[in-house]
Amino acid sequence: MKLSKYFQVVAMIEKLPPLWKDFKNYLKHKRKEMGLEDLIVRLRIEEDNCLSEMKSGKLQIEAKANLMEQNGNTSIKRKRVDYKPKKGRAKMIKGNCYNYGKPNHMAKDRRLPKKNQAHVSEIRSVPIDLVELNLSAVVFEANLLDNPREWWIDTGDTRHICSDKEMFSTYTPINGRKLFIENSATSNIVGLDNVVLKMTSGKELTLIDVLYVPDI
Repeated sequence: MKLSKYFQVVAMIEKLPPLWKDFKNYLKHKRKEMGLEDLIVRLRIEEDNCLSEMKSGKLQIEAKANLMEQNGNTSIKRKRVDYKPKKGRAKMIKGNCYNYGKPNHMAKDRRLPKKNQAHVSEIRSVPIDLVELNLSAVVFEANLLDNPREWWIDTGDTRHICSDKEMFSTYTPINGRKLFIENSATSNIVGLDNVVLKMTSGKELTLIDVLYVPDI
């Protein structure tokens, strides 16, 4: 199966690393259609620019941290905090605990984590080494330069469909199942299994449970 150059260009742009975010947005907003050769040239130029900026120290990697600013006025004296327990009997808290309903209970004695609060925001880091990733894509435009019967696009599709049996790496025949298309047409499903797509980068993409419909 051959993918059009337009899909190859879009796939390469989407695979750019996070540090190339600005350049990635620049490529997405270009109105003029770009070929694969033009994209490779632009990527090499941008890579050279990034390397030169890293050597000169101009390229700054964005980082998130919690900072505490110190007041510039050093004449202000800080009060010492007395950590000794105060004398006297502590006041009894009335009512039930907010966390798990225990009566006469203070927040410092909690055994369960606090409940989520609307005004608290938490930043979590996403691991880079992802073993499995569920990917969804939206196609705004398609340029078909080959046989249109090999692949077709349905904006409301829920499964991968293929009409070429030779593309299946594994195949399981089935009977009695129908494919319902958005234009009210129906087709017979005669099999399903996995299809391996070979990308131009040399990597392979495996599509799971692809339906074999020979008459589409």
